Amino acid sequence: MKNFYLAIFAFMFFALNTNAQDMTLDELKAKKAELAAKAGEAQAQADAFNGEIGGLQKEIDILSGWRKGVAGNLGFGLNSFSNWAAAANPNSSASNLGLNLTGVANKLTEKTLWNNKLIIQEVFQKVNTAGDDGGPGLLDKDNHTVDLLNFASLYGYRIHPKFAITVLGEFNSSLSNFLEPGVIDIGVGGTWTPSSNLVVVVHPLNYHVAFSGAGANPTSSGSIGAKVRADYTNTYQLAGKNVNFSSTLSTFLPYSGATNLASPTDPENIEENVGPFEYTWINNISFEVWKGIGVGVGFGLRGAKFENADTQSFYNFGLSYNL
Repeated sequence: MKNFYLAIFAFMFFALNTNAQDMTLDELKAKKAELAAKAGEAQAQADAFNGEIGGLQKEIDILSGWRKGVAGNLGFGLNSFSNWAAAANPNSSASNLGLNLTGVANKLTEKTLWNNKLIIQEVFQKVNTAGDDGGPGLLDKDNHTVDLLNFASLYGYRIHPKFAITVLGEFNSSLSNFLEPGVIDIGVGGTWTPSSNLVVVVHPLNYHVAFSGAGANPTSSGSIGAKVRADYTNTYQLAGKNVNFSSTLSTFLPYSGATNLASPTDPENIEENVGPFEYTWINNISFEVWKGIGVGVGFGLRGAKFENADTQSFYNFGLSYNL
C-alpha cells in the first residue's frame, strides 16, 4: 500500500510540475510579445528622432558656410593606321579628349543666398593623315568639336524661406573663341527655391548683350527683356550606386528688338524682335561604379538666331569622377 501511495504522489507531482512548466512557457511568450511590441514602438520613435536630427543637421550644414562641389566626365580615344591598305587613309592617326566639368560654390544664411556655378564642356580632336612618303598629309588638324563656357553668380536677400529678391550675372561663351560669339546678362527680380535641389530665377528686368562671331571685329547688340534660369541637381540610387544628375536651363526673352551698340540710333541696326531670343539647356549625368569613378554623359541644346538659324546640340560620353 505504501508503494501505491508513493506512485500516486509521484504521478501528481510530475503532472503538476509539467503544468507549471507550461504556464511558465506561456508567460514567457506573453512577456516576449509585450517586450517586442514596446521595442517596435521605441524603434519607431528612434527612427523619427533620427530623421529629425538628420534634417536639422542638414539645415545646420547649409547655414554654416560655403557648400562646394565639383563633378565631371572625361572621355578619350586613340586610333592609328600604318600602311593599312584597306583604310581610306593607310597612314593616319586620330585622337580625341572630352572634358565635362561642373563646379558649384553656394552659401546660404538666414537672410541671404549666394550661388555660383561654372560649366565647362570641351572636346578636342586631332586628326593627321600622312602622305605615302611620310611627308605632310592631306590633313593635320587640331581643333575643338565642343567648346562651351558658362558662369553664373546669383546673390539675393531672402524675404521668405523659399523666395528671395535677387541679382544675377551670367556669362556664356567659349574658351577658344572668347566672345565670338558670346552673351552677357545682368538683371534683377526674384528667385524661388522650392527645395535644396531646385533654384528657379525669374528676372523681369534684365539687360542682355550679345556678341557676334564676325571675324576679328565682332559686333555687339544690347536689349532689355526677361531672364529665366533654372538649376536642378540631385543624386539618385540605382542598384545601390549613386546616379548624379545636373541640369541647367537658361533663356532670355526680349521685350523689343536689339540695338547695335556701335550705332544705337541707326534704324538699320535694329534687329527683328525674334533676333535676341535665346536659350541654352545643359545636362550632365554620371553613374558611380567605384569610389566616385564611373561613366557619364553630357548633352545640351542651344537656340540663338544671331549665332545660327538652326538648333545647336552636342553630347559627349566617357569616364566620370565626382568630388
